[in-house]
Amino acid sequence: MAPKNMWFSLLGALALGRETAALNIQLEIEDRSISQFGTILTKSEIMARMTSEEALNRVLNRSHISEKPELVHLLAHDLADHLKSKGNATAGAISKHDHRHHHSHVVHRKDQPKGYGALSGARDMLNAMMDDAQAKLDNEVETCGTYNRETLDNLDKMRMDVASYNSAAAKARSIVLKSQGVISFTQLKIPEVEEALSQHQAQCATDKAALVAQIDVVAADLNVTASILEIIGDCDTAAQSALVQCRHCEKSGRGYVMIQSDVFQPLINKLKSAAAKSYLQTHLNQLYAENTEDEEPEQLSQEGVRHMTALMSGSSSNLRGASGASEDSEDEQDPSDPEYLASAGNASDLNISQVPDQTTPAECIPTNKCTLGKGSCTKIRDRFLYIQSGIQDMFSKLKGDLKALIDECDQVRVQKENQISDLTDQQRDAQTELAAATKDQVSSESSSNTIANEHKNLKAEYIKKMKECCDEQNDLKSEMCALEKIRGELYKMKGESVFITDCEVSDFKAGECSATCGGGFLTKTRSILVHPVNGMACPPLTEKESCNMQACPIDCVVGEWEGWSGCSAQCGGGVRERMRPVVTQMQYDGKPCEDTEETEGCNSHSCNADCILSDWSDWGACTQACWGGTKRREKSIVTPAAGTGTCPDATDEARLQFVNCNTHSCSSLYKNHYLTCNSKIDLTILMDGSGSLGWWGWYYSRKFVSNLIEHLDPSNVEVALQVFSGPTTWGEYERCIGVSADAPDMEKDCKITWTSRFTNKTDALADKVKKLAWPASTTLTSVALAEAQSQLVNGREDANSVVLVITDGMPLSQERTKTAAQKLMEQARVIWVPVGGSAPLSMIEELASLPKKENIIDINYTYKMGWAYFVNKVIAQSCPTLSR
Repeated sequence: MAPKNMWFSLLGALALGRETAALNIQLEIEDRSISQFGTILTKSEIMARMTSEEALNRVLNRSHISEKPELVHLLAHDLADHLKSKGNATAGAISKHDHRHHHSHVVHRKDQPKGYGALSGARDMLNAMMDDAQAKLDNEVETCGTYNRETLDNLDKMRMDVASYNSAAAKARSIVLKSQGVISFTQLKIPEVEEALSQHQAQCATDKAALVAQIDVVAADLNVTASILEIIGDCDTAAQSALVQCRHCEKSGRGYVMIQSDVFQPLINKLKSAAAKSYLQTHLNQLYAENTEDEEPEQLSQEGVRHMTALMSGSSSNLRGASGASEDSEDEQDPSDPEYLASAGNASDLNISQVPDQTTPAECIPTNKCTLGKGSCTKIRDRFLYIQSGIQDMFSKLKGDLKALIDECDQVRVQKENQISDLTDQQRDAQTELAAATKDQVSSESSSNTIANEHKNLKAEYIKKMKECCDEQNDLKSEMCALEKIRGELYKMKGESVFITDCEVSDFKAGECSATCGGGFLTKTRSILVHPVNGMACPPLTEKESCNMQACPIDCVVGEWEGWSGCSAQCGGGVRERMRPVVTQMQYDGKPCEDTEETEGCNSHSCNADCILSDWSDWGACTQACWGGTKRREKSIVTPAAGTGTCPDATDEARLQFVNCNTHSCSSLYKNHYLTCNSKIDLTILMDGSGSLGWWGWYYSRKFVSNLIEHLDPSNVEVALQVFSGPTTWGEYERCIGVSADAPDMEKDCKITWTSRFTNKTDALADKVKKLAWPASTTLTSVALAEAQSQLVNGREDANSVVLVITDGMPLSQERTKTAAQKLMEQARVIWVPVGGSAPLSMIEELASLPKKENIIDINYTYKMGWAYFVNKVIAQSCPTLSR
């Protein structure tokens, strides 16, 4: 590789000091030999190598030399002969050649100058020729320098263009690979999700069909119980029926209860759903127990057992026999009945057997273990209202389950359809990106190859041209050296000594360019180092040159940031981005654009995070003045749970805690064996008057409530009293619960009566309670609770609202009762007083607020309502402040 000083010598001569260009060209050709360009020699190097004969030969072969015949003659004859006389054979040969070559052009004139005059003229001509050669050399240096600068700029631009197109091709290729990956993924994923959707749809169809079938069965059961209630009607004499219990016919030993009726029992046999059958047996067993409580049941005869077994099994022959009906006429029979077909007139045309009797169920063979209990139409009617409402609850629940199933199926379907749509969009976008990126890649690769070839060709041309520049400048310098050497030989030939000094100048120094870009001019100057004496004159000391022809850099200009996009994920770490437009693109090595896109993390919280709870609140006041109340403290939710994260319920020990307080006895506060409520409360009493309570139960219930009201301090307590029972027909029930278009009469249809709205006249109200009539009907607890809720708006703003529910029986609709109770407990404290063994204690325990011991006062026998203990217990648990 060529030494650096040779590079700088070369390029300093060509580019006149452009070091940047020199470095660029060095990078371009650092693997090439210096011989590609040649070497520019100094005059001293050339002079040292050049002989007098070579110098004479170069001068005589110079173009336009023939225009100076006197000089040609002097050189070709006199100088050549002089050199020959010095014994140089080669020079003599050249002199002879030159002499012959120029002989025809030399005219021998007698007036040709001789001696010093001829020599002075020759010197001047040679000096003039040296001036001409110097001018040509300066021009050649300028021309080659300009070519060098411009070509290097072009080569550098091409190199940058190739790099830019290579980068664009690589970027396009990365998009191609990414798009191919997305397409491959979606081609696998879309069929997978479509198959999952198909399976989901099929499963939903199966589940929906199963629910619809259950609904149809329950709907049919509703029609059955509705028919029974319609037949019962107003309980005329014909509707009276006894109850038959066969204990061996039910695995639990509780006993299977039937109605001794050829009308009701066949209808009952049509019940299909397990829920309906369970409701039926529960209520009929309760009714049988009530009816046989005070009167021993009768033993059913063997014939009666067979008859009831036939009724229960649904045997048509037994039914006909039991009913005492004669052979059914043809127009009274069902044409689809197999027995009718077998006995029809066309039976002789059929080769068939007579239809066997239906087999009696093995688990209930005729025995004498069945007993007969006295029936009560009104009680049977009430029980069937309970059964009907229970089945209606089941029907509503199934309808709700069906709706929930449909909603869930639709939700999952929409999710999967959206997923398929998103995947399809991704695939379509990836295909579009693939096509565009492939086109960009091909275009960038083609442009890269084209420009690379152009760069190769221009580089080869550049090397050739710069070698020519070197050769031409060496030739011109050689010519100047030859002229100088011949000039000296002429004086030597004449034997004269003349002082000759050629002008010597410094190298050019470039001034400042008039423009930094876009094309300007600069002035180069050089100074005289040695003034000429009888030698070559000084060349021009100044030159103008174009400079900074490259286009001016254009800096990138960007606009304002747009708003942040939405986060790519709701949790688990997503990204959001914002963009800003490019107003002016960068050009010509200007300042590149700052970032036009920014991204940042967002929603880094876990997708499955448990909720965050607050610190414990302070302990509240004690709920009771004596007999062991509680204080409570709780934690609220600061941050809800996310994803599959969990959060304790409001009643969980992690969020709700109680501590006992005031555990001392209340006996010190008795006045005539009773406590007196002195708290500022609005007390609403709901008094169950259903038929299941019994006359004595109603008696003790009135006594209990009157004693309670008497011991409420009228200066602080206001009390409202509602007596509730329930409807006696299904039509009344539908009006009461609001599914009928007709508005109900609350007292007549629903058997719900407000004995008193909020009042502090407790003595008068207590007296009125003692005279209350017994409704003795069903138990419409749900509507009673809803009525109590509507009553709360009439209470005092600064008083605590307490609702006391005294009930002994199962409500007509448990689902509606639970819903009504939850709504009521949002506005008031509800204290339940279940009375007797048939009270719905499990349902009440499910509904009661915590701590349950403070909100449930269980009186297991109705007569205990007459005890002062339970009155005091209600007062103590509902009134934080008691009179002393």
